[in-house]
Amino acid sequence: MASWIEIDRVRKDPNTFRPMAARLLADPIFERSEFADGFLENIANWRRDELSTRQGEILLELRDQAEIHHRYKGLSIPTLIEKCYLDRFDLDEGDRRRIETLKESRRGYVTGGQMGWLKRICKQLGEMEAYM
Repeated sequence: MASWIEIDRVRKDPNTFRPMAARLLADPIFERSEFADGFLENIANWRRDELSTRQGEILLELRDQAEIHHRYKGLSIPTLIEKCYLDRFDLDEGDRRRIETLKESRRGYVTGGQMGWLKRICKQLGEMEAYM
């Protein structure tokens, strides 16, 4: 999550927020909603010199969701996916499908948007300490 200092800095700098929005729009890996597509298009073409605080916050949330993680606190994401996959039948149906989809994709990373539920699943299965 972005700090208020970063949000304020980004929202006041069109040379930062416009290219960031354009880069997120062009990212083929970033799975966005229709809202995110419209929002990013709007910001990429923004004609004013500043965004509102809320717009800056949303832009940085989208940036964080698009970020790619190969490791989490020294733990390999592919290893975590494999361990969770082996214990997937201890999960509810939705989480089991998420892990199966990740495993089938053969990706060695997760996005920032996927990191939250992967950490929750790992903790639930005992693959990661709850305090991490």
